[in-house]
Amino acid sequence: MKSSRSRYQRPPRLAFNATPMVDVFFMLAIFYMLVTRFSSAEQVPMDLPRPEGSLAKVAHIPERVVINCRLADPAHSSPSSALYSVGPNQPESLATISDRLASLKRQSPDLKVIIRADRRLDYAPVRALMRVIAHHKIDMLNVVAHVAEGE
Repeated sequence: MKSSRSRYQRPPRLAFNATPMVDVFFMLAIFYMLVTRFSSAEQVPMDLPRPEGSLAKVAHIPERVVINCRLADPAHSSPSSALYSVGPNQPESLATISDRLASLKRQSPDLKVIIRADRRLDYAPVRALMRVIAHHKIDMLNVVAHVAEGE
């Protein structure tokens, strides 16, 4: 004999389970926040040159190293004293950067280097850094200049 309960039970309802979609949304949000944090960390704040009539375009270069070249002490130093750093790292000597570039060149033969230099800095420290890069036979070198918005 059938029980009376089975007769009055409703059939199971189909429902939309939003839990996996919320999980994916939060994972994507965390990913984009971290990527934004890491990409902005390699750009040390500095006053970049603004050349007139520049045809410079923003390049997206894989396997790249960003070397920042800035004034040692903007308030008290001469324009020829520079600090060099790879990305957001602490300032290093040219010899240390040279060793680091040699190691990176061995790991990635198609290494590309981007130099970001403060415009208040003399050209001599930037040229010294370019010589170090040329010494390691790194063919792709970009020098960053400020490009106005909308150009």
